[in-house]
Amino acid sequence: MASEFYQAYINRHQLAEGWKQEGRKVFGYFCNYTPEEIIYSAGIIPVRIRGSAENIDLADAYLPSFCCSYMRSALDQALKGRYSYLDGVVFPKTCDMTRALFGIWKRNINIPYYWYLPVPGKSTDAAVDFFTHELGQFKASLEEYTGQKLSDESLLQAIKVYNENRTLVGRIYEQALSDTPPVSGSEVFGIVTAGLVMPKEQHNVMIRDFLHKLPTGNSSSDNKMRLMLAGNNFENIELIKTIEGCGGQVVIDDLDIGTRYYGGTVDESAEPLRAIAERYLRKIPCPCKHPSEPRLDRMLELAKKYRVKGIVLLIQKYCDTHLYDRPWLESKLQEEGFPILYVEHSDTGWAGGKFKTMVQAFIEMLE
Repeated sequence: MASEFYQAYINRHQLAEGWKQEGRKVFGYFCNYTPEEIIYSAGIIPVRIRGSAENIDLADAYLPSFCCSYMRSALDQALKGRYSYLDGVVFPKTCDMTRALFGIWKRNINIPYYWYLPVPGKSTDAAVDFFTHELGQFKASLEEYTGQKLSDESLLQAIKVYNENRTLVGRIYEQALSDTPPVSGSEVFGIVTAGLVMPKEQHNVMIRDFLHKLPTGNSSSDNKMRLMLAGNNFENIELIKTIEGCGGQVVIDDLDIGTRYYGGTVDESAEPLRAIAERYLRKIPCPCKHPSEPRLDRMLELAKKYRVKGIVLLIQKYCDTHLYDRPWLESKLQEEGFPILYVEHSDTGWAGGKFKTMVQAFIEMLE
């Protein structure tokens, strides 16, 4: 049943081109600090800019090889015309690579609308005030671009759609609380990645239908080692299938395309822009934001709640923010009794055989 989600993700460019033919506008965005609700309220479909497992052919003329493979691959996809359907792109201020790519994309990728969104590094009251102001600037730019006023009512409607989506995805994750989860980790990956690249109301319909048809348990997951997958992001679903083939079961994650993206809702009773600012700054932070302790606390909470026996820490090669946090995070998790398998990877040239050997050894150690 879950295959239709991942198929939608695989066919994301064709789907977006179809929306364009219907007369709809599509914006790309980087990172889960982009306030999609504001874009959605303008009648525009937000889609996450993703990379590919394809070889990087064109981006190396613009970025050195020691930049993270995700950002290099995303640029390469754009240079190859994969994102030619985009009407706009939003770059939030997060890691150094995202900041640098704004100028590179703007100079080399012909797209009508570009916006660079300052996002504070902290979550203090002053930071929320600042970010609320910046969201107002962003909203005004979209009003100028679309020629229509974005009312509080339209913002609230967008907030409700996105809150429902986060709640529904939360219900998907909760299935793994069972000793015999009816949804595998690879199926969850397909569900959450589909939500990055399609209208949220469509994703909501698909999840509701999926949950309605879901069986109560799956004996195939019996005796599999319960694991958490943590890190930033990755493209290849085979990574999770390899873990499953080695006797592991990814029951929960701490990924910026997983629980860190879908976690936390926007207060529907508050002033919309400030409520959006509150949610995006005060959700569980990615390593590009401070402080780091809430992320560690949340990981420990999830690891205990989902009864994980070990944590696979998966980080994109050359991702400075995650690599900086890694020694501290790994030591703290180990102090709490969670064995760690650390893997540094690249979406392009993924070494599946080497990864399989590492996972097999890790699971054998846990048994």
